[in-house]
Order: sequence, then structure tokens, then C-alpha cells
Amino acid sequence: MADALQRQWKILELIPRFPNSISINSIITRLEEQQIELPTYRTIQRDLDTLMGVFPHLKNEKKEGANCWYIGSDDGVLEIPKMESPTALAFYLAEKSLNTQLPPNALEHLQPHFGTAQKLLDKSSSQYATWRDKVRVLPQTQQLIPPAIDPLVLNNIYKSLLDNCRFECKYFARQSDQYKSYLVNPLALIFRGTVTYLVCTIKDYTDIRLLSLHRFVEAIPTDDPRTIPTGYDLDRYIEEGHVDFLVGEYIDLEMLIDEEVAIHLRESLLAENQQIIRQDNEQSLFKAHVRDTGQLRWWLLGFADQIEIVSPLALREEFKQKTLAMANKYR
Repeated sequence: MADALQRQWKILELIPRFPNSISINSIITRLEEQQIELPTYRTIQRDLDTLMGVFPHLKNEKKEGANCWYIGSDDGVLEIPKMESPTALAFYLAEKSLNTQLPPNALEHLQPHFGTAQKLLDKSSSQYATWRDKVRVLPQTQQLIPPAIDPLVLNNIYKSLLDNCRFECKYFARQSDQYKSYLVNPLALIFRGTVTYLVCTIKDYTDIRLLSLHRFVEAIPTDDPRTIPTGYDLDRYIEEGHVDFLVGEYIDLEMLIDEEVAIHLRESLLAENQQIIRQDNEQSLFKAHVRDTGQLRWWLLGFADQIEIVSPLALREEFKQKTLAMANKYR
């Protein structure tokens, strides 16, 4: 009895979800690969008939003269043990936050789990079910509507990255205001706010580029394997400031800041090495050694007249010219 139950359990583990399916001969092959003592074809057939009587999710159909078995796609997930509320909550939150970060085929594979989690939380009276109404994640900056991305293009780019192959593309180059054809060597994806960037190289060049996914109008995977540039490391690339639109190397930033800004920067640090020194005029002098990036400038501009750049002098002059230009627009 124990041997039969163990065998049926192993068989059940091999049954894929629709639209995939598996024949009895394939089940025998998979069991042999797992070095399980092989039953006869007839025994497996009887096991499947028994399991189908117990699990209504289990179904079969004729394909090319053979009975093929699968788990119905609309029936949620066949789970033993049953999904519990904490697990359901994790799947619910993952669906909300990871839908742009996972390859489309992985999302498709997870949809039954998401559906099962949603149903469980809808009918559950546990404290985890109400957590959905108690948590929201909002962007730190002004909320924008994400740019539209062609689903087929998106799927092909994700597939190329997943399969480690290059793809041919048409890309709208903003600088030249026209479409260009490239052979793209994909390296990684970076999600920043509403924009997704592809880290890649172009053609046979080795310099690393950042391309916005929504500017691709065509992507066709090739059989050409991707290559990794010598010395490439994604985390180091990010730490070096390239994703923040690197302007130069490090700078020693000094600025006078109002108390409201000082409170903010004491709670959320710009840099580990930062100093905030109180002044006699109800302001503070802020000092930090930071990378010189476009992102830093956009962030500083958000404080408007609550800050005054002291050094470096080149940055102070740059902000002086920006503020004069802004003032002229409002005259």
C-alpha cells in the first residue's frame, strides 16, 4: 500500500498544467530517470484512473493516438498541503510588485498560483486576508503613467535575455528622432520608476548602453549567443553611477540647507560620509562626497530655494544659471 501511494505521488508530481500534457510512456521514462522501480504501463494507467477519481483537476485527452494527462488550467493549483494564508498573501504581493520584473512565460506559469491565492484570501477570515487593505507602495517622486510597451516586443526581449541570445531590433533613437536598426547583445534589465532599461551592447561594440524598453518597436530573437564584455559586473555598473546618468567622477558637495531639509537628510541619508553642521542663522551646512550625476542634479532642484549650493563652484554656477533661466520664464 505504501509503495503504491509513493508511486502515485511521484506520478502526480510529473503531470504538467494545461496546455502542456504528458503521456504514460513519458511518465515511465521520467520515473526511470529518477531511478524509481518501474511499474508496468497498465499499472500506471490504473494509478492515473484512481488519481482522477480523487483529484478533479486531473484530466486527459487523446493526442496522436496516446492518452495524455494534464492539470486543468482553470482549476487553480493542485496543492498538497493546501496553500495557507501567509503563502497566499506572499503570492498576492508578488503579483502586484513583480509583474514587470518576471519573464512573461514565468508570469503565465505563476497565474494559477496567483488565482488560488486570490480565492483563498477572498474567502479567508484570517488576519492575513485583511493585510491587502492595510498596505500600499507609492513612488517617492511624482507618480507617472508607465509608457506603453508592445507585448510581443517585450516578450521577445525578455526571451532573448532569458535564453542568452542576441536580437535584431528597431529602436526609436530620441537624439536623432528616427528609428534605427540594431543587433542587440542583452545583459540585464533595470527597473527605475515607470521606465525599464535594457543594459546591453550594440553590434560588435563593447561599450555598455542603456536603452529604454518602450522605445523598441520591433525585437526578433536570433540564434546568435550573447557575449559578456570583459570586466562587466551589473552591480558595479550601477554603483559607478551609470544608471544615474553619470556626469563626472566624485565631487565634494557642500550646501546650506533649511531645517526642514536637514531633518529629512538626517533621517534619509544621501551618503554614509555626510555631515550636517548647524549654523547660527537657523540653517545647516551639509557636506558629502558623492558621485557627480544627472540624478543628483534633479534631486537637488526639487528642494528649490530650501538649499544653496556652496561648492563645487562649477556646480554652484550651473545652478545659478538654471535658476536665472527659471526666473526669466516667470517674468
